[in-house]
Amino acid sequence: MPQTSPSPPRRSGWSLVCAVLAVVLGIAAALVAPGVLAEIRPALAGARTEAAASPAATGSTAAVPASPSAPVSTDAVERALRSGLDGAPGTTAAVVTEAGADRVLAGEAQTRPVVPASNQKLLTALSLAEHVGPYERLATRVVVGEAPGELTLVAGGDTLLAPGEGNPEQVNGRAGLGTLAQRTARALRERSPDAASGPVSVAVDTSLFTGPDTNPAWDPEDLESGEITRVAPIALYSHRVPTGDGGDPGGRGDRPGDPAGAAVAEFAHRLGEELGGTEVTVRATSRAPEDATELARVESAPVHEQSAYMLAHSDNSLAETLARVAASRSGREAGVDGVRELLPATLREHGIDTTGLRVLDASGMAAADRVTATTLAETVNSLISEPRCGPYGRGLPVAGGAGTLSERFDDPPEDPARGIARAKTGTLLDVVALTGYVQRADGRVLVYSIVLNGVSGHADEAKDRVDRTVAELARSA
Repeated sequence: MPQTSPSPPRRSGWSLVCAVLAVVLGIAAALVAPGVLAEIRPALAGARTEAAASPAATGSTAAVPASPSAPVSTDAVERALRSGLDGAPGTTAAVVTEAGADRVLAGEAQTRPVVPASNQKLLTALSLAEHVGPYERLATRVVVGEAPGELTLVAGGDTLLAPGEGNPEQVNGRAGLGTLAQRTARALRERSPDAASGPVSVAVDTSLFTGPDTNPAWDPEDLESGEITRVAPIALYSHRVPTGDGGDPGGRGDRPGDPAGAAVAEFAHRLGEELGGTEVTVRATSRAPEDATELARVESAPVHEQSAYMLAHSDNSLAETLARVAASRSGREAGVDGVRELLPATLREHGIDTTGLRVLDASGMAAADRVTATTLAETVNSLISEPRCGPYGRGLPVAGGAGTLSERFDDPPEDPARGIARAKTGTLLDVVALTGYVQRADGRVLVYSIVLNGVSGHADEAKDRVDRTVAELARSA
């Protein structure tokens, strides 16, 4: 800091306060600065120790240094990349860098634009980190206007609603329409003891999102099969039809024809029960009156937890929903066009190379999406090295753990990365991709992106090649 002239004696106390405050802030900044990287070494070291205790464990089990300082050998990383991908099907785009550093250690066609599949969701996660507070909760509200029985269900972007009571232990189903109905009925009775005696109706306000609810870049067959669906700012179980007993149907559940309509119908049914059997009718979709009084609300899981759920389960509809929420927070249209502007703009704000980038959606379902391995790796690097991205950077699933990586890294040659690597998968009929980070036995953290296009008919072989490559990187020290 530049030196200043001595302060007059009457201000010496204030100067001391300022000096102490500067030191405190400096220490706080130093503690925060490494972001997720500050947690990676001890966390992955613990995972490596657990892996070493397993009879199936292979590769190095050396202790992880607290702060490795020797430069990474590019030769070792290049050999690992080549040996893992040698003979892989299709065409390859790959890059390996060191986390927190602007240095390419190895690569192959890393600047070639390729189809990313669900690796596109990494761009969505970074856009969320940039524009939506990680601990923000999305509220679903019920408001009433001048007519006491005319209610409006206001969508706030939570599409993980349960039909009944919310479950505080779950991300999908944290808030429930049954809970909202209970609170609404109680509020109505507090306003008027005879609330159940008059007519009650409810409309849904979906004005948070704008424009078409489907993306013209999506294949109609994907819409018909339920891989993706109409995008609404309110839905049950991430745009899925609940099971007969109101449970979460999982990733293979049927899609509702009208997600918002299904949600308001469920709420009306639950509210009628809470009002002692009063019939609650559903009005046409309409915007809530500006002067409407809020009666009740329920709130979602924190957005960073929703982002982690999106990445772990590769949830296409949730990716599109959260991207529209982020677009709205950025001041853009909360629709297809806003998302197409948002993702590239966020990358540029983080200084990430956007050469060859073509963004058509947030989920990676658009076959015409294009991104380079360099862009994908730099996105992960930002998520794990920038302090403000920390809660979002922790959301990448663990190799051999849960979600889309639960059944990966299951062969002995892939063991060195099991429980050690974190990554986002990407899979289409013709695409296998994996982008994330892995810690070596010497403590260095490598960020990688491996994208194989043209693998139709050889997807399983492609996945094995990619997983073995990451395992080779893990033991490249």
